[in-house]
Amino acid sequence: MSQSPTGPQGDNLGLQSYRQGWRALNRLLHENKSFSGNETNNAFLNCGKNTPFADVSSTIGWDFSDDARAIGLIDYDHDGDLDLFVTNRTAPRIRLLQNNLRSESNFLSLHLTGAAKTTPRDAIGARVEVHLEKQLIPHLRTLHAGQSFLAQSSRWLHFGLGKDAVIEKVVVHWPGSGSQTFTSIKANQQLHLTQGKATATPRKTRRNPALTAAPHPIPEKSSVARIIPPAGHTFPNIPTANGEPLSISETTLIALWSRTCPHCQQELQSWATKAAKFKTSEIKLALLCTDQEPFDQASAFLKSINSPFSTRMAGPGAVELLDALHASIIDLWIPIPVPTSFLVSKEGQLLAIYRGNASIEQIIDDKKFATAHPLKRRSAGTPFAGRWTSKPAPSSPQRTAQQLLQRAQPSLAIDYLRSALTKPFFQSDKFTQSDNLLLLGQILGQQGRPTEAIPQLEAARELIPKDIRVLRLLATAHAETGKFSKSFAILNNAISYHPQNLDIYDDAIDIARKANDSTRAFDYKKQSADNNPRNPNLRYRLTLSQLEQGQPLEAIANCKTILGTSPKFLEAANLLSRIFSTHSRERVRSPQESLALASRLCLISKNRNASYLLSLAYAQANLKNFEEATKKLKLLTAVAPPDSKFTKEVEAALVKTKAHQPIRNVLWK
Repeated sequence: MSQSPTGPQGDNLGLQSYRQGWRALNRLLHENKSFSGNETNNAFLNCGKNTPFADVSSTIGWDFSDDARAIGLIDYDHDGDLDLFVTNRTAPRIRLLQNNLRSESNFLSLHLTGAAKTTPRDAIGARVEVHLEKQLIPHLRTLHAGQSFLAQSSRWLHFGLGKDAVIEKVVVHWPGSGSQTFTSIKANQQLHLTQGKATATPRKTRRNPALTAAPHPIPEKSSVARIIPPAGHTFPNIPTANGEPLSISETTLIALWSRTCPHCQQELQSWATKAAKFKTSEIKLALLCTDQEPFDQASAFLKSINSPFSTRMAGPGAVELLDALHASIIDLWIPIPVPTSFLVSKEGQLLAIYRGNASIEQIIDDKKFATAHPLKRRSAGTPFAGRWTSKPAPSSPQRTAQQLLQRAQPSLAIDYLRSALTKPFFQSDKFTQSDNLLLLGQILGQQGRPTEAIPQLEAARELIPKDIRVLRLLATAHAETGKFSKSFAILNNAISYHPQNLDIYDDAIDIARKANDSTRAFDYKKQSADNNPRNPNLRYRLTLSQLEQGQPLEAIANCKTILGTSPKFLEAANLLSRIFSTHSRERVRSPQESLALASRLCLISKNRNASYLLSLAYAQANLKNFEEATKKLKLLTAVAPPDSKFTKEVEAALVKTKAHQPIRNVLWK
């Protein structure tokens, strides 16, 4: 599991390691591997005081080799003990572990309801004390909103009370309100406690369906599969080894095969005996040989098995393209095997994928998916029966394009998206359509083709005018083509929609700098600070720009504003001290204030912050206390990193103090 970086934000090495860890974890997921390496689940028994826990996993039937993720506790059968629901990343996705252990101990189950006006109805955060006779310490439970990973246990609070338990009272500390005491409560009950109601209400008895334990058969792993993709998935333009694309003008079965693959030989021989069926069904068979050998050898092999079909040679680019298509549909990064076949309609819509040997009868039957309702396609592509609670999800070319990008094939991704978005069978809502156009524009921009990206991004903007992603990319594309006026118009429009989005301001400032428009860059900094008054970093950035623009009084006011709203933002106090001691204008300087601020900062940091010590030296030099300033500067040169920017600043200041001259910041107008 990737560990979160603990270093500063500028620690690129730690951040890179963190991202690599997540990429490795993501690869494990898509390669259908386990996080834990198929470790069994464990259960431990509390053996009492000063005794180690005992592993009883196999004894109670807990030691499944599932890739378990979460546990939810519930008294499913209402017998006074807790049963468990366990969810897994891999199949079976969920298990109910029914607790049938015999026990003579007592229990109490409580369900809490808040009064709504003072406490939320669900009473999350309530703490319950169950006081037993002859026991000084009560049993405690707190009602939580979540438990385990992405899981929620039952809201019934379960108390195990042991043998011969007599309940003295139950005290509920309601969240956001006071406490309430319930008496006359007996053990071995399931009770509702309502805030403000003096007595408990027994739970209505009900029986859940009887469950029978049964083995869960797990089929053997196999590369043979029939995959029915969602409606509207575009088949890519496949290049062949001789450079000619594979044209599709009728329903076509594209089949990958290898001369050295025995399963391919078996499939080709089967198809050869049924060549007439291909012809009468109006399905064209297009063979693509994946062997890296001359065409003559592949053709000769087909003749040797009396195959009436011809073949083309599939270059590495074609195989990689089909592999990306295959991975985008099944969402597993498993290399495409041979034989694998793709059934494609005459319009270019992918109808089915066959991994392993495919029968001609099945292929002919699947031809109907070209006009079938999406519900029928989904049912055909589901390996087991069930009840759906949502509509069929339409296909999106983004998935295949993203797979091609992960394979460092941006040109293929661009071609695929352009082709898919023009297909008559491609249907999507405006949000999905906009996302596809956005991705296409983004890839074109990354490839240094902003002129081509602009029409795609404009089309996305027409669909969703306020989409921040589209507006940012469109402004950048116009700037890269030199159309800065259009870029600024889009940025201003984006700011009106999203005045608190910091990314827009960063883009705007960067584009203004590229346009050599320092005034506009400064205005964007001011807008970002004004529209985000609770962000001291933005106002601090504005303050630095004000000093460069020759506005020291405004900079001083901003520093004081920052310290008024964010007293712990000490960099503002440090900058204020330096303005008061090093600014070139005498009327701006305030020697005593500078010294007081720098001294306070050094006291807070216990003289461990070199920047604050440097500010103190500046303040002392400004007051003509050159000896003390020189001592501090010499101390800083001894500990500062050699050849660093900070060291050069200290050395320059040291030259001034040795000459009994105050330090002035020449960069501030």
